[in-house]
Amino acid sequence: MPSPNPAHPVAATRIDLFLVGARGQVGSALRRRLAARQDDLRDALGLDLRLRLAWDRRGMAAHADGLAPDRLEQAIAERDDARLEASIAELLHRGDAPLLVVDCTASDAVADRYPDWLGAGIAVVTANKRANARSLAFYRRLQGLAQAHCAPYRYETTVGAAIPLLGPLRDLALRGERVHALTGVLSGSLSFLLDRLHADVPFETALAEAVALGYTEPDPEDDLRAHDLRRKLVVLAREAGFSLEPEDIGVTPFPTTGWDERLAAVRATGERWAMLAHVDANGARIGLERVPGDSAFAHLAAGENLVRIRTDLQDDRPLWLRGPGAGPEVTAAGVLSDVIAAARSLADSAQARRARKAAA
Repeated sequence: MPSPNPAHPVAATRIDLFLVGARGQVGSALRRRLAARQDDLRDALGLDLRLRLAWDRRGMAAHADGLAPDRLEQAIAERDDARLEASIAELLHRGDAPLLVVDCTASDAVADRYPDWLGAGIAVVTANKRANARSLAFYRRLQGLAQAHCAPYRYETTVGAAIPLLGPLRDLALRGERVHALTGVLSGSLSFLLDRLHADVPFETALAEAVALGYTEPDPEDDLRAHDLRRKLVVLAREAGFSLEPEDIGVTPFPTTGWDERLAAVRATGERWAMLAHVDANGARIGLERVPGDSAFAHLAAGENLVRIRTDLQDDRPLWLRGPGAGPEVTAAGVLSDVIAAARSLADSAQARRARKAAA
């Protein structure tokens, strides 16, 4: 994109942001990125992104003119649920600027609110897998509400952090290219654990490292029991055109003991262990598998994800997508990309409405 010409600045459209999970690892990383990019986004794209309301389990802050994203601690107050709900209601009904909710939590309670927000025409950007991994009926309801009310609904980082996975799958469907099968390492946390285990790091030490780096879910058992991985496979499969329910997936949890024997077994054959997720016409499954030493799945860096996609046109030579699949910074970068895309859509709609009003 050409550099903006300071003599001809882009007219800015204000977009109000409501950030949930504001001081978690992803939320904090997102605020730092937003603070660094606000001026450039206003000048280059005409997006005046204002953080109007920030909320987490411990506190909240709100300001009509916008909060400084990188100085939130100075504005945060103890959470008052009555005040929080009043602030949310005020945002929902003011109507003086388009509203975009950004969910950086792993909360079911926050996901419960998506239908109300989308039904009110409010954009939602989320890194929270809980909504799209519920029943197929709930997933379709969210898609329908977003379309019916012209509310951008973006969730690229729910699978693969900042790796572009879901967008390419939607593009395949739009051009009529059917996906036959998906196979992938979808858990950055388990990818990290396996890399460390193959390096003879004790399991408990490797797990503590993954937690410290922010690779795991808030409860690491969510990763080890493959609950989080199942949510990712549900979302990925649905975007690829498979009508899966969560209970349709056969899941074998990640083992926490017996690693000396497992590692000795694969070393004797030149293989590696990988926690793989599969879906095709015959069903879906998740579990630890031995892969050949020359497999692409055997050579992932710690925390990397890799997905192989077989389609009508890409079968003998499948499509591969690879990159870092965990970590607050890379996830926040992906969330900001979704925020920018949703904000541009909201700004285009707002400008179209102003043009129609002026012509009336």
